[in-house]
Amino acid sequence: SSLASLNDPPAFVAMGCIASKPAVAASAAPALAAQSTPAAQPDKNLLAEAKPEEAKPTGLKIQIASAHGLRSADLIGNKSDVYVEVEIEGKSDSKVTTAVVTGTASKKEGAGENDKNSIDVDLQFVGELKGYVAGDKILFTVKDKDFLNSDDFLGKATVTDGGFGGKLVLEGAGEGFQAHLMVQLGDGFGMEEAKKVAEAAAASMAAAASSLVAAAKLAASSDA
Repeated sequence: SSLASLNDPPAFVAMGCIASKPAVAASAAPALAAQSTPAAQPDKNLLAEAKPEEAKPTGLKIQIASAHGLRSADLIGNKSDVYVEVEIEGKSDSKVTTAVVTGTASKKEGAGENDKNSIDVDLQFVGELKGYVAGDKILFTVKDKDFLNSDDFLGKATVTDGGFGGKLVLEGAGEGFQAHLMVQLGDGFGMEEAKKVAEAAAASMAAAASSLVAAAKLAASSDA
């Protein structure tokens, strides 16, 4: 029996200690498999849906009712043959141009002695800027048409609001001149409303100038 006990496998073999090693390896297999599994890729369709859509170009309605306070570019006749060019910056194909309207410089009612004679013209223009995208810069350039030489510059302005409406002040109108356009972009008030606003603004300016003249005269008489 002693020989038999030497040849028999040890007791811990019979109890399954060797058999337990494959079980340990098997339990580690899922963890290794998990580590080797590639990460889930994002759904391309979801990415496409999340990407913001680019703004599509449209046509923008533009109305120019009138121009005010312009200088006279023609020495003969003390007048200007006024027209306005409007275009989207960087999109020359969008340019629209008003008809030429001749105006003669005159002193405005209520203007002071030092105020310069200026020109007001009714343009009554309605058009469309093609290829407009929200945020585009809209350029206004006012000129005097000259049939012999190059056209004279009378003022300019820039608008970035596609719904702008009202008084648009012009830069570069000339020393001593405060020129502006009455315009409407998009679906706002119409030409008649714009004209009324312009007339009201002119009347207000005239009343203010008259008040200043009256105050100056009163002060002068008091000093005397």
